[in-house]
Amino acid sequence: MKAVIILPTYNERDNIESVLKRVIDATGKISGFEFVILVVDDSSPDATKEVVESFAVQHKNIRVITGKKQGLGSALMRGMTYTVDTVHAKIIGQMDADASHDPSILPQFFKHISKGSDFVVGSRYISGGSIPDNWGVHRKIFSIIGNAIVRFGLGFTNVHDWTGGYRVFKSEYFSKVKQQMSQYSGYVYQIAFLHKSMLAGAVVSEVPIHFTDRRFGRSKIAPLQYIMNVLRYVITSRFVQLRHGPFAKFAVVGTIGFVINTAVLESGVNFGMHPAVSSAIGAECAIISNFILNNRWTFGMSRIRGVRVIPKFLQFNVASLGALLLQSGTVALGTLFLGASLYRLYYIFGVGLGMIWNYTMYSRVIWRK
Repeated sequence: MKAVIILPTYNERDNIESVLKRVIDATGKISGFEFVILVVDDSSPDATKEVVESFAVQHKNIRVITGKKQGLGSALMRGMTYTVDTVHAKIIGQMDADASHDPSILPQFFKHISKGSDFVVGSRYISGGSIPDNWGVHRKIFSIIGNAIVRFGLGFTNVHDWTGGYRVFKSEYFSKVKQQMSQYSGYVYQIAFLHKSMLAGAVVSEVPIHFTDRRFGRSKIAPLQYIMNVLRYVITSRFVQLRHGPFAKFAVVGTIGFVINTAVLESGVNFGMHPAVSSAIGAECAIISNFILNNRWTFGMSRIRGVRVIPKFLQFNVASLGALLLQSGTVALGTLFLGASLYRLYYIFGVGLGMIWNYTMYSRVIWRK
């Protein structure tokens, strides 16, 4: 089976030959695949292309293609298109050409592919992975926050590293999402490609990696611009995803539950109950309403019927307990430290936290497909 390892480059003259030697050594230890190593150079002024061409004289499975400098995403698009249209490879790997990724663990990626994974991600944020100790605090914060924004913002928390460039995947997923990828030219391409591949059904696994800082050259990431682009992608994608999914129905059902909850809360307070107690009773009334309406409407395709309704309703209550604790806890803490006069404000904040919790639990536990 043909496989291509893509190395995007821009001014990597001092690193590229060493990286190529290590990739050749690593791929030589992987059986069952015929490898091509593809350097995708953005017309580097430091003659990176010439170094690769000279090295390729003795290594016929190394190829180099060039293009205008238009960002990492454009380079990856160019390399993946060449891989599918010219090499006709079934598997695509990508890694940085600055020696920050260790080629010796490539066999682990292909082991996951052979076991059935569609997309294997090198992760710095799982057990066994790491980021460089010598990174400045600001760079660590940008990396960690950027991944957290994507991971929780898109709702795919099972993947821990969205922004890294060490990956191996089936080329069919590039073919599936190619038309959607042309608008991403920078580092956000990494996030968008993985996200859209998962939406297309890709089964993802992770391999722990130790990310090493480059020895030569300079990093090409502009941190502030990078974070802004990540935020823009996550917000836009999440809005589209929720607008066309069950979340809109969930929001309507939640609004009805909110009205019920609020009515019970206000009635209880008027009869002398503590706001936290009244809020908890209202929340349970809303839970009953939410279960009935979500089961019949929001998640109607996975509707619970017959005798399964009783144990599922109990499970629904347990799942909703998190929202109840968030809501009542917020009201209790607010009234304790800031006074009872603003209990409505604490209540609304608690309801918002509970709504996020509930949708996650309902879609992934109670009515999961």
